Amino acid sequence: MLYWKDDDDLEYCKFYGDGRYRPTRGRDPHRKKSPYAVPRYLSLTPRLQRLYSLRATAEHMKWHATHMTADGSICHPSDVEAWKHFDRMYPDFVEEPRNVRLGLCIDGFAPQGQYGRTYSCWLVIITPYNLPTGMCMSSKYMFFTMVIPSPSNPKRLIDVYLEPLIEELLQLWHVGVRTYDHTTDRAFMMRAALMWIVNDHRGYGMSDLYG
Repeated sequence: MLYWKDDDDLEYCKFYGDGRYRPTRGRDPHRKKSPYAVPRYLSLTPRLQRLYSLRATAEHMKWHATHMTADGSICHPSDVEAWKHFDRMYPDFVEEPRNVRLGLCIDGFAPQGQYGRTYSCWLVIITPYNLPTGMCMSSKYMFFTMVIPSPSNPKRLIDVYLEPLIEELLQLWHVGVRTYDHTTDRAFMMRAALMWIVNDHRGYGMSDLYG
């Protein structure tokens, strides 16, 4: 479980009774407690709002709805059938072209190298697909959202770490957030939808986001 929101002050897992902190035996009892893992989460919503507050990006956020592609050509995710199927399924979302389509990537790596001490870090990256191909595929628009450090592969428990992101995505989908649009000098209710999850088979087997 995550120790956040109403569970922020707990020191033991309310499901299994496991301790939140490493044992302090043999250590200074006044020393700050050390948790077993500390995931880092960077909120997504302010960065999506920033795309509309800046002239350099605001004018491109509706590109996906206005660009023209020759029949049979695919130069952007908006050209594929999955995108068009989503449009048919959720017309209320499509009515506002400024609503954001997102892709999510989960990948792990060993920060100490192949021959170092066994340790893994898992990164979660969000990409807004509203932007033109040359922009949405550039690193500056791949939003680093979460890092999950762990002495070992978190496996299916990775969904526990993803709870803050899932909650934020649900809020953006069902409710949205009031956002200033530089191109119109007005605010609108921006919603967002997670369209795709992109990772290797190892990440696919760990995440229940596909369900």
